[in-house]
Amino acid sequence: MAHHPGDEIGVFLAVCESGSFSAAAERLRLSPSAAAKAVGRLENRLRIRLFQRTTRRLNLTLEGIVYRDVCRQARTDISRAEAEIAHLRQEPSGRLVVSLPPLFGAKIIAPALYELCRRWPALSLEISSSTEPVDLPGSGIDLAVRIGDLPDVNALVARPLGTQHIVLCAATEYIRRRSMPNSVEELGGHDLIATSQKGRARAWHFQQRDGSKTIWHPKARLLLDGGVLTLGAIREGQGIGLVPRWLVAHDLAHGRLLPILDDQVSGHLPINAIWPASPILLPRLRVAIDAIVEATAPLRTG
Repeated sequence: MAHHPGDEIGVFLAVCESGSFSAAAERLRLSPSAAAKAVGRLENRLRIRLFQRTTRRLNLTLEGIVYRDVCRQARTDISRAEAEIAHLRQEPSGRLVVSLPPLFGAKIIAPALYELCRRWPALSLEISSSTEPVDLPGSGIDLAVRIGDLPDVNALVARPLGTQHIVLCAATEYIRRRSMPNSVEELGGHDLIATSQKGRARAWHFQQRDGSKTIWHPKARLLLDGGVLTLGAIREGQGIGLVPRWLVAHDLAHGRLLPILDDQVSGHLPINAIWPASPILLPRLRVAIDAIVEATAPLRTG
């Protein structure tokens, strides 16, 4: 058995099991004097005698018996924990509780997490959707994705996933019929589609060419609850609306929708994965983070 320098408890337990300093030293590949000195340092630190020493016998004191039993159990627990962690490193397992933004989570993140369940049979998922700030340490949630600025919380680890860019757009058929607006002011002459926020149209943000920023409140012809309804109305040619670019990337690429004032639209938001800070990253959490990072790669590459 190899001896690790500084492992005085290991020397003590070896002496207990072997019955003498010389036998323990031979087992640990130490000199008898080195074994005796290691136990002596341990006794000095504890300020107790662990052994009654005579010329013929080496007996544990009462304190030594108590200390031996505690150390044996601790070593057993540590070995068991290390074996379990080594097994966990090989295969993600157990239940992972995840909180995602509703639309972004369903479209971008959840499919990547479902694939993990197919790949790792011992892994299970519990996924909820929310946009509210989350108290991870007190909520039982292992991993969350949030869009927007994060609070400064020391107990959390955040991994930037990219930026949710916003695009103002309309169906090609609508622009052909009504013309392309070339300024924020010209938007007032168009049919506008807005998402609702507490019963009112959510404001649109613009950055002018001179760098100044404008918060503009659209007079919406259609006031809709959420991105799915807004996108549906835009696709149907009902007017101009503001949606996340990732939601309409395919439509824009194929010319079904056209971007409007693309160099002036602002209000883009950061996207982060967050989880409780811990010295050990369990395999189920690690593979989920990796999958989310991979799924959101297009947000970081343009």
